[in-house]
Amino acid sequence: MSDQLVLGIDSGGTKTEAVVMGMGGTEVGRAYAGSANWNSVGVDTARANLAQAVDGALDRAGVTRVAIASVCIGASGVDRPPDRARMTAWLTELFPSAELTIQNDAVIALAAGTGGEIYGVVLISGTGMIVYGFDRAGNRRRAGGWGALLGDPGSGYALGAAILKAVTWAVDGRATQTMLTDRLLAHLGLEQPQQLVSWAYQDIAWERFAALAPLAIECAVEGDVVAQSILDEGAEGLAIAVQAVVEGLQLTAEPIPLVLAGGMLRPGPYQDAVRRRIHIFAPLAQILCPTVAPVIGAAWLARQVIGD
Repeated sequence: MSDQLVLGIDSGGTKTEAVVMGMGGTEVGRAYAGSANWNSVGVDTARANLAQAVDGALDRAGVTRVAIASVCIGASGVDRPPDRARMTAWLTELFPSAELTIQNDAVIALAAGTGGEIYGVVLISGTGMIVYGFDRAGNRRRAGGWGALLGDPGSGYALGAAILKAVTWAVDGRATQTMLTDRLLAHLGLEQPQQLVSWAYQDIAWERFAALAPLAIECAVEGDVVAQSILDEGAEGLAIAVQAVVEGLQLTAEPIPLVLAGGMLRPGPYQDAVRRRIHIFAPLAQILCPTVAPVIGAAWLARQVIGD
């Protein structure tokens, strides 16, 4: 089996990434394409982007689809039966003879942090947020991941929205003045706070709001109390979601791996605030940050299906 190849796929909200890997763990081909999330780009575009990423990785590896023995994809939404069925049909068409594994994208992020083990908890905070966990028996639990409109506290979107609220309220005199006002206007290239209305409503895309979140971290580091309160509220929201999963799986007293992933949880004051809150209810948790991309976690899981 040492000459067999596997394929890992990370199907995110903004891009699709595919990696071809040998059974020894060597990466032999990688490619990217646009989003394969049909809720974001539509069914036809999503399907085309998935095939483009897959075939691009195969081309770089110098092989065809029939060379792939096992495929694992991590994608949002596949916990719902109709979406899972659609993804299964797409992958079966591409790889009719390969072993197929379909996971929530949080699971491949967990695997990326644990070296391929599906045990413990992963917290992801990027544009959105989600917590996903497994106990030793394979029982799973999740919290968050409902999307911006239904509430994902602690996500990049939530922090960005909180910045806009803090600035507009400060301008009105309804709340404490903050350095976020000048920092936000400079960041967006605006001259007056009133221009925020046009900026906000011209394109209601979650990513635009999430891109503002780093401003809260910058201003908090510089001592702005309003920015610090935004971070504190976000960290508390993430910790509450983690607590729901950890307690739901009865893992509070175990030295579980707890993986922090996503653009908002890079090393820094926001991650530190989240760590402190998690250790209050899970003092033995071994907090980890992945050193490889989630797509590698997907490839590791695909490799496990057919053995080492």
